Amino acid sequence: MAFLQLQGIGKIYVSEGNVTVGIRGVDLSFERGEFVAITGRSGSGKSTLLNVISGMDTYEEGELTIEGNPTSHYRQPDWEKYREKYISFVFQDYNIIDSYTVLENVELALMHIPDRRERRRRAIELLERVGMKGHLKHKGSKLSGGQKQRTVIARALAKDSPIILADEPTGNLDAETSREIVSLLREVSRDKLLIVVTHNFEQVEEYATRHVRVFDGAIESDQVISAPTPPEVPEAQAKESEPLPEKRSKKQSGNVGNGVLLGATMFRATPRLSIFLCFLLLVGTVAVSLITSLTASAWDLLKPSYMFRHIDGRAVVVTRSGEPVTTADMNLLAAKYGATKAVRYDYLYDQSYSFWDWDTNLEFSYVFSENGNRTPKIGRAPEGIMEAHLYLPISAASYFGKKSIETDKFEVRIDQAPVYLTVTGITYFVDNTKTAEILLTDEGFRFLSSYALLSEQSLTFSLTASTDDASNPYTFAWYANGSEIVVDPALEAGTVVLPTGTVSALDNYRAGVAPATVNLTLVSSGQKPEMGSLNPWNAVLNGVRIRETGGDSQGRLTVSPDLLVTICNTVEDDLYRQVSLFFGSDRAAKSAIKGINADGYLAVRSDATYSPDAFDVIMNSIFFILSLLLWFFALLFFAFFVSLCCGRSIDAFRGDASIMRSMGIPVKVIRIGMYVRMLLSLIPAYLLSAVAVFFIFRTPELNRLFRFPAPWQSVLVAVGMIALALLSTRRQIKRLFKASVKSALKGGDAA
Repeated sequence: MAFLQLQGIGKIYVSEGNVTVGIRGVDLSFERGEFVAITGRSGSGKSTLLNVISGMDTYEEGELTIEGNPTSHYRQPDWEKYREKYISFVFQDYNIIDSYTVLENVELALMHIPDRRERRRRAIELLERVGMKGHLKHKGSKLSGGQKQRTVIARALAKDSPIILADEPTGNLDAETSREIVSLLREVSRDKLLIVVTHNFEQVEEYATRHVRVFDGAIESDQVISAPTPPEVPEAQAKESEPLPEKRSKKQSGNVGNGVLLGATMFRATPRLSIFLCFLLLVGTVAVSLITSLTASAWDLLKPSYMFRHIDGRAVVVTRSGEPVTTADMNLLAAKYGATKAVRYDYLYDQSYSFWDWDTNLEFSYVFSENGNRTPKIGRAPEGIMEAHLYLPISAASYFGKKSIETDKFEVRIDQAPVYLTVTGITYFVDNTKTAEILLTDEGFRFLSSYALLSEQSLTFSLTASTDDASNPYTFAWYANGSEIVVDPALEAGTVVLPTGTVSALDNYRAGVAPATVNLTLVSSGQKPEMGSLNPWNAVLNGVRIRETGGDSQGRLTVSPDLLVTICNTVEDDLYRQVSLFFGSDRAAKSAIKGINADGYLAVRSDATYSPDAFDVIMNSIFFILSLLLWFFALLFFAFFVSLCCGRSIDAFRGDASIMRSMGIPVKVIRIGMYVRMLLSLIPAYLLSAVAVFFIFRTPELNRLFRFPAPWQSVLVAVGMIALALLSTRRQIKRLFKASVKSALKGGDAA
């Protein structure tokens, strides 16, 4: 049984309706140890014969058997395995991978060796054998013709294949180098089948054991020059068969490992192309990230509508009758169910306010909280009733100061009434999806909560100046909404400043009889519907000190902070109905709520939701869909752009991939390598994108423009770019492997 046998082999080419016979009726048998020289005129079919033997081209007639196994039923994957096991190729045009070093070119053929250190040792040993040890780190593009051919011979030897095919191996070399190459081929192939296609038989005549002449696609002559010495072949030569399950898993593992190594080599070997890919994917990643950031606010429309501001562990409690929860009842519930904190007047928790500066166009929303144990990054924690620690987005740094507090007054407008807080500390955050917080002392939170609550009511205030003669009092009264009260922390305790324009009326009265006492009288006149109904009340604050100068020009009453708290204490118990109890977590709050409800109260967690207005739902849905479409089409555009550029980069790899296929490197390994190269190109893109995002959101001016991405959005962008890169690579791989190896390779006559 012949080692390699061709029986009636015929190859036909069909192109644009023309039929060309490549070879016909070829009957040849080959054995190990032979040095077969195939000669013939250009276009006679000698290279076609070599391509058929190598499996790089198919045949239409006859049968080719290897070790007695027929191949006429082989498909492309079968031929890939055939070349991997049996064939090593030496080309006229070398087909060396120019971007790889000499060492890397040879190591490609040693992927069957699992140990990378052993691969390198073996590659160096082979290169030393062919006289190339001094050129290990030289790129293939920098070698002379003879050096390239020696490298390719070392690569062919590295596979240790039983068949070495050489197509015009000396065609581009001078006479002396040609003799060296032919001598080297013979020396390294004494135990293998060596088939050399050449136009100059004299170059190989000294070493050839057999001479085959091809003419017009047929075998013209087959002359045995000398009988080869049969090499020693192992008794059980491994045949191509389906691996056992456990062997298959090892092979797959080897494919993955080799593919990863090949991908890393591809990435490293072509620095310019790799830099281009990295830049391309960087642009795509940053662009998709920014588009995602600009449209991310649309996702807020899908969030539930909360009844209260959610604070972990907070439970909101009211009575079922609608009466206010008294302080005594609140403390009793807190003790019974183990609340860590109880707040009688929690109105401020559920209010959101806005700040806007005309000059800098700075705008942000904020809520109020107790400072607790939070330490500001700049300055100190608040201590006084009108001091505040600002927890703000970094975009506010240009207004309040980046390294020190440049603006020490913060104007709070509650229902349009101004309150000025002294800024003692600031902490900035870059996540501009967070809500800013104004952190106060417990007393300050209590004070502003009362002020906000009072500002929401419709109250009547009157100022009464009385004399010792009670029968002749003077009352100056005006009607004003509670929001018309201005608080000035610089005022002495218990002081009222009259509005401009009211001083003269009081002075006219005092010219006759000086008042003995001054009282501030508050009279109930109803309130906003959502707060319920007030019981009628009338409170008189005795001994109020009046300052008659520096009053408000808009008719507003200015009072000291303590006086405002006194006013609020007078009316709040009849005015405010709900309280908040705080527990260690939402789970603990949920457990306590069951007991509180069983006690006859109505309690819910602060993350309780309600159904918004139908019109709002429709409008929000429309806006969400439009934003989603904008994001989708932007992503589609960048996908097309990245895919187009990636396709160009992969086209540049077409020749290298064909060389690898001709070497018998499994297609799976090449595919994995190409995927790995693309993924490696994403790593710098991700790193630089992270730096860009860090820079953008750490810069106040830029932080205002883009929405900080949520973790899931960052993951979405990352996964999306990976999917885009892989899909683009997959699309190009299909094109790459659709063509036959022969058609993609350089050199060699087609017929």
